[in-house]
Amino acid sequence: MKTNSGESTSTSSSFKDKLIKTRKSISSKMKGKAVPKFFKKKRNLFITAVLFLVIIVIIAGSFDTSVVSIPTFKVKRGNFLVSITESGELRAKNSVAIIAPRIRGSLKIVYIIPEGSTVKGGDTVLRFDPTEAMSTLRDAESKLELAISDKEKLNASHSSQEAQMESDLRSAELTYELSKLSLDQMKFEAEAKQQEAKLQHEKNRLSYERTKKDIESKKIILKSEKNRTEIEIKQRQSELDKAKSDLAMLTLTAPTAGLVVYETNWSNNGRKFAIGDNTWPGSTIITLPDLSSMESITSVNEVDVSKIAKNQKVEVKLDAFPDSSFDGFISNVASLGRTKSGNSTVKIFELIVGIKNMSPILKPGMTTSNKMIINKIPNVLSVPLEAVFEKNGKKIVYVKNGSGFDEHFVEVGEKGENSIIVKKGLENNEEVALQDPTIETEEEKSNTDKSVKIPKTEL
Repeated sequence: MKTNSGESTSTSSSFKDKLIKTRKSISSKMKGKAVPKFFKKKRNLFITAVLFLVIIVIIAGSFDTSVVSIPTFKVKRGNFLVSITESGELRAKNSVAIIAPRIRGSLKIVYIIPEGSTVKGGDTVLRFDPTEAMSTLRDAESKLELAISDKEKLNASHSSQEAQMESDLRSAELTYELSKLSLDQMKFEAEAKQQEAKLQHEKNRLSYERTKKDIESKKIILKSEKNRTEIEIKQRQSELDKAKSDLAMLTLTAPTAGLVVYETNWSNNGRKFAIGDNTWPGSTIITLPDLSSMESITSVNEVDVSKIAKNQKVEVKLDAFPDSSFDGFISNVASLGRTKSGNSTVKIFELIVGIKNMSPILKPGMTTSNKMIINKIPNVLSVPLEAVFEKNGKKIVYVKNGSGFDEHFVEVGEKGENSIIVKKGLENNEEVALQDPTIETEEEKSNTDKSVKIPKTEL
């Protein structure tokens, strides 16, 4: 029973006033009348009885007779689901990734199309700072121009050297031919002069042969130098072409139509990419998802991963649309676990939940609730977990009986996320308490401690 604590002071005062008035009223009626001794005793007993009745009425009226309401649950027989529920995030099963170019140098985002935009193939979606690439391009152009200039100088030098070599060869050849004629003319000369002519002719022949070999060697050297300059020009041209290509790659376009979804920048506290961010070459910055096939990415604790298997049924709900529900299935279970967070030792395994039925409300990035059905037990009684209590090592429930509750020992079975199977001790349609009715609440304790003080009066 609860008392009304707000009226405790006024109840005491009212009681005292009523008690005094009653006494005065009885005394005034008896005043001035001669009363025998026997009747005096009767009068005192009568006054005492009246006062007792007044006290009972006042005390009864000072208490609130409302019964404390105990929440209950009506037991029903039905199917019992053993499940694990984990939150996840929607993503498209298939999507086109837009990645940072694999080039050297800084990749700082200076423009990114707003997330959620719908783009067509060829639309510009991302641009990086071109400052460094422009500098590299200018350097490549300068080096190519210098290489071309060096080639022109070398060609001019080669032309001069080749002309000189041709002149030297011709001169040696003429000298050799003249010595041959001179030798023929010496047939009728003295033996000494003929011998001198022969020696000179041999000398001129050797000089001519040496000159031819020297020119052949020089031509090889000149050709080699020319080839080297050609290679350098090709190399400089290749560097220039790459610089132009790198510059062009700093502007990214959509390869196909789709919805723009930003990816996570893990090097920046896990937030999504934004203007001013620097990224690594090859990082996925934007995805264009195919909304015709969606899936939810979630994870499960390592202690529960053994209960999960491929093709297991999953009930998928959207936090943004609580009334929505989609049929799903486990399409993949990660082979390796990972740490839940940087400072945590808890290991989790990533799960991919495929969604069977599609809807326009399914959007990438939405938070999902994934209820994975571990087991379905038909035709059993179950109650909420808070309806089962433990007493002396045994499980009990409190069954409603009229205005009170009876204590029943029960045998429980498999436990779900919010409820538990009761094998014995309960019947269908019985009502059980969701809180222990034997434990007095703080409010009840407070009201019980309050009492009415009866003022002392002399009769």
